[in-house]
Amino acid sequence: MLFSDEDVARQINEKFEPVWVSVRDVPTVTIDFGKGHKLTRTLHGNVATYVLTADGTIIDVLPGLYESAQYLAQLNQLWWVHHYAARTRVPSAFLADYHDEQARAIQTSGKAKVVKPFADMSKMSIEISTKTILRTTGSSYPSEVLRVAKSAEMVDRPDFSKPGQLKHWRKLYEDTDINENERRGQIHMILSKRPNAKPGDVTKEIYRDVLHADIDDPYLGLQETLFRDYPFQEDRPVSSGKTSQKHG
Repeated sequence: MLFSDEDVARQINEKFEPVWVSVRDVPTVTIDFGKGHKLTRTLHGNVATYVLTADGTIIDVLPGLYESAQYLAQLNQLWWVHHYAARTRVPSAFLADYHDEQARAIQTSGKAKVVKPFADMSKMSIEISTKTILRTTGSSYPSEVLRVAKSAEMVDRPDFSKPGQLKHWRKLYEDTDINENERRGQIHMILSKRPNAKPGDVTKEIYRDVLHADIDDPYLGLQETLFRDYPFQEDRPVSSGKTSQKHG
């Protein structure tokens, strides 16, 4: 949906080497209503965008779905973080400071600081730090995103076969606000403690604790709903809290 947007695809291809990775098989559910009537669909999942260095070190992560303009704005800032980190004496220390500063900014003001493009290039040969690349934003974000989400032009149930309608999907703007004001702060806290992390080091934690989609849970959090009133005890999965058994 997001990546089918021509502008999004073009800018990603211009600045990054795009790679898609599935962190688990896509679960599907089939309901047989009888008389030949069946409904088969995938269960809701989630997505995260990792910006990495050439060796796979995480620069930053954008969690969940975004409205396209904000998605591109954030990706552009992360391109600059990557640009600056590569020019520091100790990139891991720079990234730790960056994530710590952003986590504290979100915690205290409700929004992250903005990464400045072409930040004071006269100092670049001497020192690159969060002080030289970050500034407190004076923009209307996130209030502007919420204002758009509440406008009469937004729809609650877009026609997903018509990409143009997705630009007016209310949930997309609401998720963008949550991503930037809640989930990004959690991710900054995780990465500030692990500035050399590769995706495999933190992906399970991010999906479980930030996106609330535990990729090790075969039932994706639906176990109680699926089995609460199921009468056949022998077919019930054993609770993970009572046994070390894993279900595939």
